[in-house]
Amino acid sequence: MPMNSKPPSWSAKPVWISLGLVVLIGAYLAYVRAVDDPSKARREMESVRADISRLKRENARMLRQLAVVAERLDQQGSGSQVVADSPTPKRPPKEVSARVAERISKLKEYLSAHPEMADPEMRLLKDDDWAFPVSEIRVDTEASKRKALAQVRMQAQSRLGEMVAAAVRDYIDANNGQQPSNAAQLGPYLADPANADLLQGFGRPDSTAPPGCLFQRVSAVDEWYGSTCYVSDNEFHAHGTGSGLVVEQAIAAFQQASGSPPNEASQIVPYLRETVSPSTANAVFDGLRPSPNTPPVISQDGGMYSTSGSGNPP
Repeated sequence: MPMNSKPPSWSAKPVWISLGLVVLIGAYLAYVRAVDDPSKARREMESVRADISRLKRENARMLRQLAVVAERLDQQGSGSQVVADSPTPKRPPKEVSARVAERISKLKEYLSAHPEMADPEMRLLKDDDWAFPVSEIRVDTEASKRKALAQVRMQAQSRLGEMVAAAVRDYIDANNGQQPSNAAQLGPYLADPANADLLQGFGRPDSTAPPGCLFQRVSAVDEWYGSTCYVSDNEFHAHGTGSGLVVEQAIAAFQQASGSPPNEASQIVPYLRETVSPSTANAVFDGLRPSPNTPPVISQDGGMYSTSGSGNPP
């Protein structure tokens, strides 16, 4: 009977060597992928930082809730009566008059016929956002419809501006105080990342931007009534632009100088800050009349403005 011989120790080496090669090759391929796709690594890091920022906000919210619970427990311990919270009734939507509802319907019909006058952020609008712009503006002329639609776009731009300002603040918090260099970096920090495409219109501010402005967005879908939005790390500011606003400012200047509103567009020509064609001035002027043969109605300073602090959209 042959003697049992111990298997040679080197017989297992090929297996371990093969496993080692597999591990090394896998590590090398992972390294190559990381080197070849640094943008993917940056995006993943941005996503992680955004998640951390959201967790910080959620943690702060829970701490506030715990403080409220602790206060109520203290009241119970001291013998104070604690009144249970009643369910918050669902607030019904704001009712609008039949006149305003009719104007909203007309304005939406006008927008359907002129889709080129819509901004992408108008998808953020709520039903209530349509009521204010038409409450004081009749929509039975071309100019009045364009003015009302400009106010609606301003409402949408305000909602977008608040979202972006909040994202800027969260980005800075998550990146040790460093400011974003371009608006695309804010995508993961938006309350709803699905709105990241709306950041495409934001660029670096020009010389007319207010101090502290990080990004600027210009809306010029209507040459009569445009707007510009400025975003910083704690607020946004938007104001109207265009020849329609130039006419309104001239009307305001005339009223201030004479003490009464003008009756004809020709009266405001000396007060125009920029060159506006007579046809445009007449069309805008007539569109601002509440009714035929009455003076035009404008805001006190003849313009469109919107300002708010950063935070979640209303």
